[in-house]
Amino acid sequence: MRIVVVGTGFAGAALVREFAARGHDVVAVSRSAAGTWPAGVSSVPGTVYDPSFASRMASDADVLAVALPALSAEGGIVASVRALLPAISRRVRLGIVGGSAVLPLRAGGPRLGDTDSFPAALRPRVTAHQQALDTLAASPDEIDWFVLVPAAEFGPHAPGTRRGTYRTSRTALVSDANGRSAIGVEDYASAFADEIEAPTTHRSWLTVGY
Repeated sequence: MRIVVVGTGFAGAALVREFAARGHDVVAVSRSAAGTWPAGVSSVPGTVYDPSFASRMASDADVLAVALPALSAEGGIVASVRALLPAISRRVRLGIVGGSAVLPLRAGGPRLGDTDSFPAALRPRVTAHQQALDTLAASPDEIDWFVLVPAAEFGPHAPGTRRGTYRTSRTALVSDANGRSAIGVEDYASAFADEIEAPTTHRSWLTVGY
């Protein structure tokens, strides 16, 4: 399977390594093409905000995995989704690294980003991820997309170590018996790869945690 990973930061780099370890044909896309990758990974400089580049990457891919920040000078996750959708054909699957704050901590509850304890400074990121979801939901029916949302504790500050296990949910963030919602980046990447290899989620989100 040919997988193009757009964005090679914290999550994107983990996706590149996981996909390569599973024997896929992986293309890592970033502005600088910087990074040290496993043998066989192609590193390509470029930006999805360039329509011709986006079309070229999509035309040669089975899967586009997007791991871009919620906010950026170019418009972040919303602008990247809007730039990629016109380039995607019926045969290309689109996978997005989501943001946990758009989901509730428990089924039927408020979004994590709407709770009193959620930092106000981070709320623009919540808006961006929600707008990306809304844009995807409004896309043509033939576009097969999914958003894999990590648990609340996820990021460079909490990289975790590989456990080789995870749980998923379609109603709320996954939490353990103590109410902690967390996932390490390697297990997140494993869940993303599993969803690509054995799809269960179409035109919707899925969340993953321990």
